Amino acid sequence: MPRLATTSAGAANDEGGLTAIWQELQLRNWPVRELEERLTDLLDLSSSLLSEHRGQWLDALRRVWEEHGWALRAQGRAGLLELASAWCDWPLAAAVGEAMGEGEELDDTSSLLLIRAYRQMGDADSALALAVVGQIAKPADTRYADAYRELAEWCAWRESWSRIDGVGHGDDELALEPLGFHHLCDFAWQYHDPAVAELCCLPTFPGDDQWREWLADIYRLGDQRIYAVMHATLGFVGNVSLIQHGGLGFFYYWLGPDFQGRGLGPRAVALLLAQAEEAWGLECCYAKVYEHNAHSRRALEKLGFEELGIAAVSPNDDEVFYRRGEPAARERIVGELHWLLAAMDSETRAAALLATP
Repeated sequence: MPRLATTSAGAANDEGGLTAIWQELQLRNWPVRELEERLTDLLDLSSSLLSEHRGQWLDALRRVWEEHGWALRAQGRAGLLELASAWCDWPLAAAVGEAMGEGEELDDTSSLLLIRAYRQMGDADSALALAVVGQIAKPADTRYADAYRELAEWCAWRESWSRIDGVGHGDDELALEPLGFHHLCDFAWQYHDPAVAELCCLPTFPGDDQWREWLADIYRLGDQRIYAVMHATLGFVGNVSLIQHGGLGFFYYWLGPDFQGRGLGPRAVALLLAQAEEAWGLECCYAKVYEHNAHSRRALEKLGFEELGIAAVSPNDDEVFYRRGEPAARERIVGELHWLLAAMDSETRAAALLATP
């Protein structure tokens, strides 16, 4: 299980055992029976997986499941479900768990993992339904009642922060889930790359408790909506966030290194801004980016943002501001930007003079 205190999951452990298994399976083109035989070893070594190697493992496991999952025996399915859960591949865990349910192979351990997979993917209805079935079938097993209670509390909390379903905005692959404490491991798998924090001016976290404190502070302030970007087949791919004061907003987003270059970031931002404009009264949005970050600058332009020709005040003078909204006089834009940064209590200031009365 990844931890934010390290630069990559399992960095303190020896990944050599996983590497050896990987090479064996690759050499033999991932035969189903050999994978079944190695699942116990993979589970024993799962905590040593490095974040930078996670993507290749998950791609391979998904491919085996899609092409040959039908050939896995019950024990193999249970092992794959557990491994997918250990490595936070919730779409794969859900797919395997559902197949086990159809084959009446779900034991309590697998049922509880499937409930968790549904929750991590934001499928509250399926998670609650399975928790109810578990309570009815095993009333003495308090784990199902505990799971149901946690799910109900999460649903109530999520309702207050507005889940965004991409289907309502023409995107049937993405959904935006309010970022919660249960997303810690998903977050950690993708946040290991120091470039994420650096390019987005986000904090580094000495440990998990500091991450929880950071997230709790965001919700305590109440002016920021922060979302986990969930992809239907890839799972958690990053974060998108909007700080809003009145009709003015300021956003940022980041994607994990496993998912960059696929156009997912701009799609997630488009969902967030569409929701904000339709339901939350957003009229104009600002953003900032490092001047040398050509990729992000192009993404902003595709989203309808225009560069303002305004940099930040030193020591942040390598950052430039963008704006999306109805055309306005420069005097108004400068005033909006100064006011918004002050309302956000941002340490960054705009290097543009306000008009004198």
